[in-house]
Amino acid sequence: MILAAIVLFSLAILFGLWLVVLGVRFQRGSLVLATAHAAVALLGLSVLGKQIMDGPVHMLYNVAALLFALALFGGLVLLMLRISTREYRTPPPMFVVSLHAVMAMIALLLLVLGYISR
Repeated sequence: MILAAIVLFSLAILFGLWLVVLGVRFQRGSLVLATAHAAVALLGLSVLGKQIMDGPVHMLYNVAALLFALALFGGLVLLMLRISTREYRTPPPMFVVSLHAVMAMIALLLLVLGYISR
């Protein structure tokens, strides 16, 4: 189950990287890609949450889930920033995107470390 969460979060990170490339290189965004990014990340978080609730206590999984939840909050902030602007195709602030991405990547690293060390 954790392996499925790792795969889903990796896919979400790839979608997020694609969004960053669109924003930085082409100065635009993609609502479809952003929706896919969010959906895959939410699915990964639900799989991770199910494993945490059903499985034995593993501290790295719990910390990873907390960081993913914080990254989710950052993603919601990005979504609100996108909705509040008149031009929805403009890229969001890269500082907020960077915080969102760093939290998610650290959480994925902790998840992989927890999976390897079990």
